[in-house]
Amino acid sequence: MFLKKNVLILLAIMLVCGTSASFAIESTSNIQSIVLEDFELSSEGQPKRYWYIEPNRFGKKGSTDAGENLQQWRWVKAWPEAYFGNEIADKGRGEFFYGPEKTEENMTRYTDVSGTCLGMYLTWERQGYNVAELYPVKKAEGSDKYEKTLIPFKGKVREIDFWVWGSNFNYTMELVLEDYRGVEHRLNVGSIKHIGWKNFKVPVPQNIPQTVPTIPSSRVFGLKKIVIWTNPDARVSGAYIYIDHIKYLADVFEEIYDGYQLGDVDQIKQLWGEEGAVKGPSENEINK
Repeated sequence: MFLKKNVLILLAIMLVCGTSASFAIESTSNIQSIVLEDFELSSEGQPKRYWYIEPNRFGKKGSTDAGENLQQWRWVKAWPEAYFGNEIADKGRGEFFYGPEKTEENMTRYTDVSGTCLGMYLTWERQGYNVAELYPVKKAEGSDKYEKTLIPFKGKVREIDFWVWGSNFNYTMELVLEDYRGVEHRLNVGSIKHIGWKNFKVPVPQNIPQTVPTIPSSRVFGLKKIVIWTNPDARVSGAYIYIDHIKYLADVFEEIYDGYQLGDVDQIKQLWGEEGAVKGPSENEINK
């Protein structure tokens, strides 16, 4: 009886260990921090990506939908020193120092410095629940005009991290994501009523669908816009707000399966293109 009991206990331990091992294999991951938008300028002095602010009617001249946009935005030379350090003159980089004295021995220089951030000057013609929506835009194909676009994420996103400089206006902020179905998901950032640079970390709910269940698909999961709201008691005569270094934490692990190349959109275009694709007889060539 004693021996039988010990055998049962041993079997139970082996079963638990086996289950744990299977879970470890299924939860393979590769967690990385990825920069989504750094608001940097290219070597030609142009933004790598353009943005546009769209306010409600009270953010336009005459408080009409067709009025001139009163909002202003610029790429300006500024960054959160808590993250990038103080500027080293004429070198375009930041520096940190450790210890009681700022000596060369205690100095550590950060090379991946932020040169610019996006500055906004927001104003409305009346108080209330006003809104300004900050959209990423790109040149429309075959046109000189710009169109709204998503900034796509890689992998399965867990958290979005970015910096906001506030001037103590009673405003709030949201991030709006869009999934592969075109459905919007609003993430509450919260109040930006603070002074100076502040770091925000916004968790992404795991019930938001981030992957397409069928293959292939060119639909993406991405950031659609950043929304700023004014509270009814807040001043609207002009607020300066700056945003910098949007990054996210994501699991970028992808399991390779037999024939994964056939699920790649570019590969499909090549395989099914006019050149090199052997076609069968058309409908008109079939004797019915």
